[in-house]
Amino acid sequence: MRVNCLHRVRPLFLGLILLVSVCVGAPSLAARNPVFGYSIDLPIGWTDSDSSDPYHVAFMSPKGDAMLQIIALDPTTAPNGVAIAEHMLADLSGEGESAPFDYLGYSAALTDLQFVTAGNQVRGYMVTIDGYESDLVLLCFALLESYDVAHDHLLSALDSFAMGDESRFYPGPISHFFYPFPAPAGSSISVPFGDASGIRGSVNFQADPGELDAGRVLVEREARILGPYGALSRDLFEAAWRRYFRIIYRDGFMRLQPLAGQIRARLEADRVPRVDHPGEILAWLQGFDYQRTGGLSDFLAPLSCVVESAGDCDSLALTYVILLHHLDFDAIVMVSDRYAHALAAVDVPGPGARFEFEGRQWLVAELTDDVELGRIAAEMADPAEWMGVRMRLEHAAVER
Repeated sequence: MRVNCLHRVRPLFLGLILLVSVCVGAPSLAARNPVFGYSIDLPIGWTDSDSSDPYHVAFMSPKGDAMLQIIALDPTTAPNGVAIAEHMLADLSGEGESAPFDYLGYSAALTDLQFVTAGNQVRGYMVTIDGYESDLVLLCFALLESYDVAHDHLLSALDSFAMGDESRFYPGPISHFFYPFPAPAGSSISVPFGDASGIRGSVNFQADPGELDAGRVLVEREARILGPYGALSRDLFEAAWRRYFRIIYRDGFMRLQPLAGQIRARLEADRVPRVDHPGEILAWLQGFDYQRTGGLSDFLAPLSCVVESAGDCDSLALTYVILLHHLDFDAIVMVSDRYAHALAAVDVPGPGARFEFEGRQWLVAELTDDVELGRIAAEMADPAEWMGVRMRLEHAAVER
């Protein structure tokens, strides 16, 4: 089927932004397009503006001054990401510069663009992807007077896009644009593996300074987005916290896959029973230096956490969860605003303190103290003060 949705572009722009009624208490919006297989995990408060047509969907910011549109085009529209961008710029009568990049093997381009719609000047970004079954256009823009404030949100919305189910565990398109993944110039890193009672050997993996920098940029961007939610309702703040962890988790997940494989091989070579793997990895991470970055986020991206053998409670807890997920253990992050602390929690048998989350009992894992799995300080043991964060979010279909 030949699909070209360009004739729908202009009518859907600012007319919707100016007319829609925004619900300030909107929950997180994670959606999957069942026709084209892509998904998104938008900033908290963004709403579904029009998803009745899976070939052209639209989402709106809480204040109604920014919008994301995802448009599916005929796969023969243009031969590569830059050419698709030029095609769209001509249709929009817009101005912008396009830069090519590779996104998961697809030819893609990022365009910084401005155009006029419904008499309003807007500015934002466009990601164009030369796909197989369809070409995809991601337009994310704001009214010109809102652009500076909305900038991080525009990039985060675009970065939350995943081409398909598998790519939900790979860095997003903006991260790919900032620095290629897999990293092209990785150098070998060797880190001792074991706890204070004995080093089992070392684990080796690749890391690239550009990749580490990409992680820092993403963490700081998401921290800037998270900050203002603290002054809003508790529900919105907790939803924003959960998305903050999900976005960092997604960016770091495949970056830690080689390391997780090395850890699995080391534990299996030492004939450590599988049920003891979470405890062994916990003891190893507890030996890392406690370090806060001093930036707005105070958070080390997971790859940096391992490279530097350091991190704070949040960084170490998320790193632990990623490694356990690679080793096929289910785990979550636990966050407490009252205690200003973060833990991990694992779905494994064993004695100790457990927190209930989503109908299951999770064994706690303290990353910043030399204690066994299931141990937690008595003054932090009130379950009501902890919020569970699941990293793998179910997506609603964009169609109705």
